[in-house]
Amino acid sequence: MADNKVVLKKEQVELIEELANVNERLGQQPAMSKVLGLLAVSDNPELTFDEIKDTLELSKSAVSQALNQLLMSKKISYKTKIGDRKRYFHLRIADWDTHILEQFEGVSSLIRVYEKVIAIRTTETKEFNENLKKMADFLTLVHNQVMTLHQKIVQEKK
Repeated sequence: MADNKVVLKKEQVELIEELANVNERLGQQPAMSKVLGLLAVSDNPELTFDEIKDTLELSKSAVSQALNQLLMSKKISYKTKIGDRKRYFHLRIADWDTHILEQFEGVSSLIRVYEKVIAIRTTETKEFNENLKKMADFLTLVHNQVMTLHQKIVQEKK
């Protein structure tokens, strides 16, 4: 039903599409990208399932899958209200730094696995091994820099 549609200005619609395009280039599914864009741009930061579905003109299954994947990846969360069975979805903005640190812990795990792979690789694939080592070294450098920067920001807040 269209009565759950969120009223958006032209600029908001354009920004939703722009955010969706960026998120898609970063590997997000189209419906997930549009939901993230809508939740970021909407004047109301908390939207119901039906508001999301009707505003984006997506199917129930597309919205359901997108919301479940976004919840699992901790990009969104939801609230409930007393006397209302609906869930109100919102971006997890308040704990953005925790989410990013969790992502970088994943990078740390990946680095450790790559180091194990490098250790057992045959010496006959020298160029491949060197490139794998360069990639692992780069990831290590980026990981360490991000962690150092985060610690500096935490210290400055104190």
